Amino acid sequence: MHVGYSAKYNKAMKVIYPGEFYVSKVDELIGTLLGSCVSVCLYDRSRGHSGMNHFMLPGRISRHDIFQDRSARYGITAINGLIHEMERAGSPRKDLQAKVFGGGSILVTQKDVNTIPFDNIRVAKILLEMEDIPIMKTDVGGEYTRKLLMDVKTGKVYLKKTTRKDVYEKVNEMERDYAMRSFGRT
Repeated sequence: MHVGYSAKYNKAMKVIYPGEFYVSKVDELIGTLLGSCVSVCLYDRSRGHSGMNHFMLPGRISRHDIFQDRSARYGITAINGLIHEMERAGSPRKDLQAKVFGGGSILVTQKDVNTIPFDNIRVAKILLEMEDIPIMKTDVGGEYTRKLLMDVKTGKVYLKKTTRKDVYEKVNEMERDYAMRSFGRT
């Protein structure tokens, strides 16, 4: 996670990377940059708490993924971990609202052979439905990268989509590096 400051919004900012999630109760921003990855943003309107994750793969239903993996690299653990941390921060599950972003097909080859973006979107929607957390907004799929900034106190998510090649390359490099560190492959 990168800790910074947004002069535009005059607030502290935490930027999360693939495999991370963050929950906050203070007046700050949470941000990330997405390609094929997906981000679930949770908000508790009555308490002004928010959280965001950034996951790379949907995950498997295996003993290791569910009981031993504590990273947010898989959607299953990333979403469950985010919900758990929101509850630990004092936000009951019944008060949570969700927004789902990402799952872009940012490489030409992805559209033909790779279902990971679609699977990431699907697992986010299914898990949130299973947890009875309403999805208030989605911006998923397409051939975009997405930059997200979430205002913790209001739950508002500022979204910027792009198809710029230099941004595609940066996101792909970030996702490739994370895959190599986490899984030993690209």
